[in-house]
Amino acid sequence: MRCRKCGSEIRSEMKFCPVCGSTLQLQQDAVETDRAVKNPQVKRWVICGVILLVLVVGIGAFLDQLLRTFHPVIERQPDVAMMTMYRDEQIRSTPVQAVMTDGKIGVPLRSVQEHKLVRFFDPEKQQDVPIIAYITPQGKLVTAMSKSEQCGSTDFFLSGNNIHCALCPSYWNMASMEAYACCQRFYPDPVPSSVLGDMVVIDPVAVRQWQSRF
Repeated sequence: MRCRKCGSEIRSEMKFCPVCGSTLQLQQDAVETDRAVKNPQVKRWVICGVILLVLVVGIGAFLDQLLRTFHPVIERQPDVAMMTMYRDEQIRSTPVQAVMTDGKIGVPLRSVQEHKLVRFFDPEKQQDVPIIAYITPQGKLVTAMSKSEQCGSTDFFLSGNNIHCALCPSYWNMASMEAYACCQRFYPDPVPSSVLGDMVVIDPVAVRQWQSRF
């Protein structure tokens, strides 16, 4: 080690510098005091860095959903809710009874808003494949044929910003239908719908003429 005052080489057991006579213990105390002063500053910088990182990640996720590219059919769907972030818990589909209203297949909008994801059938039984309805994190209403032809599943659940197959590991972004696993093409196929009063209504032709993509 070296003396901090004159730079001469000294042994660790020495108490005084043999060249300048400086007290080595005082030098050591000064070093420890300097470390004690710097440590809280380092901790503050680390904490600030972690907070900044969390904010950047959170803002990035928010903007990712806000600026999400929509599936062409979903892009034209009506906005029926405020923008929201779904939690990572699984939201299973709730069966509801559809009715024919003014020649269209209809389910209550309130049911979709309350249950987050509803599943129903053509009330006139001309289409065997069920239909689902949900609201994207951006607030858009989605109605889609509830089938993934690759694995044969006819049920799904929501988690985070994605819609998951209830039978296999496949899942897709709720707004863009971008795939994150297998079944790239076999997401629940969106069909156009609108809101009439307090009902979500779908043209039965779009449902009954739907064909498998497999």
